[in-house]
Amino acid sequence: MKFIHTADLHLDREFEGLVQEVAYQPYKILEKIIDFAIVESVEVIFFAGDNFHQSLPSIKIQTYFANQLARLAPHGIQAVVIFGNHDYYRESVYWVQFSDNVTVFHSETVSTKKMTLKTGETLAVSAFSYQHPHISEDKIVDYPLRDYTCDYHVGLFHGEISGHRFAPANLSDMLSKDYNYWALGHIHLASQLADSVIYSGTPQGRNKKEATNLIVYGDILPSGNLIYFQDLAEVHFETLTLDLSDCQTLSQVLTYITSNLTDEAICYSLNLKNYENVADNLQEAIENEELLEELRQKNIIVKLKLLPLTSNKQLLTSIEVPEFAMPAIDFTDIYSLVPHKKDIKAIFDDPEFIAEVQENISLYVSQYFEFGGSQDEN
Repeated sequence: MKFIHTADLHLDREFEGLVQEVAYQPYKILEKIIDFAIVESVEVIFFAGDNFHQSLPSIKIQTYFANQLARLAPHGIQAVVIFGNHDYYRESVYWVQFSDNVTVFHSETVSTKKMTLKTGETLAVSAFSYQHPHISEDKIVDYPLRDYTCDYHVGLFHGEISGHRFAPANLSDMLSKDYNYWALGHIHLASQLADSVIYSGTPQGRNKKEATNLIVYGDILPSGNLIYFQDLAEVHFETLTLDLSDCQTLSQVLTYITSNLTDEAICYSLNLKNYENVADNLQEAIENEELLEELRQKNIIVKLKLLPLTSNKQLLTSIEVPEFAMPAIDFTDIYSLVPHKKDIKAIFDDPEFIAEVQENISLYVSQYFEFGGSQDEN
């Protein structure tokens, strides 16, 4: 059985920490996944939760998701969908009807659904969806043992190994079910916990912390699973630390930096070190953003930072600026200014929403402002 496993699409989430516009829209990663599935003639795609970033996704983005999955139907490709902690399912929120080739798990209770693939083989899928932003109980205990009346049995799970807020689980319980494969979501970093237990990560990173952008392309065979990680992302975030010790002039600095910016689709964060020979002028060019503006003519630059000097050759003293910390935001006060609706109140009571707002504001502030004569790291 040839399959694709993806998760954490967050279709309605934009790129973060960017000043420059990026021509590519992050939600279009779904089209790349669908195209890849059709070309490779897979039997099924597993979507392991957080298809949307918002708990109230727009009708437009819901329709886009459903229409893309419908493209699979003429090719006999099925899709299996669960909802995660970000896009937790409530019937009152979702407007779209999925095509017949899509199997959706709506309930927070674990259930098993069976389907016949285009090869004539049978597949059992056990899964649940979030109906609330957090689940504290262990859900793996409710998954049944492998159904040997089907050719394959796959488990879909959105949550965390250990922890306590997102359906905490452990690997040994998953393995005890003896499934052919576990398709995991929630962690935005690809991670293979065992041969058959895998977090696919997010297929399109939105900021510098999401450096791996992958889907799983697999084939379940009698001899075992063949697993490949496939990168379909159009945009990547990369942090480079460049050593300027061989640069004697500013011209050499500019040439050296630009020679390392090899891809216009990469969003670069640049750390410069060992710049003693050009320290005074380089620091001035960074403080007035002249160098940043020049580099942005051809490349996407998220951040440009001078690392502290360690050499005693120069009288210039480089000060390491401490991490910038945003003060706590009074969300109770903010909520008093918006319409008092139950759904809005639930969002403002969500600790993950509060943490995400704090983080995004910190990213914005660190991009646009300087602290202590230098720039803070994202």
